[in-house]
Amino acid sequence: MFDQENPIELEGVVQEFKFTSPHSFIILQVRQQDGGTQLWSLEGGAPSALVRDGWSSKTLKPGDELQLTIEPLRSGAPGGSWSVSRTKFKDGRPIMVIP
Repeated sequence: MFDQENPIELEGVVQEFKFTSPHSFIILQVRQQDGGTQLWSLEGGAPSALVRDGWSSKTLKPGDELQLTIEPLRSGAPGGSWSVSRTKFKDGRPIMVIP
């Protein structure tokens, strides 16, 4: 499903952060080379795993600009898998969570 051998870098704006079981999702608006945008559906860990890393349903909000390294879908569709350790704000700041 995910191409773990060929990770890619994405930058985009959070449209929605779904803190749901069994997996969380980031819906990310990514600017394309032609100037348009495309929505990417990025699947993450279970909320219970994210909570252990200090995340909550309020960690990301619409409008947050992110930079992520993801494992893209093998199908080539705009989607993939993300992880906490490979996600930061677009300006390079780590996503800090307050326990």
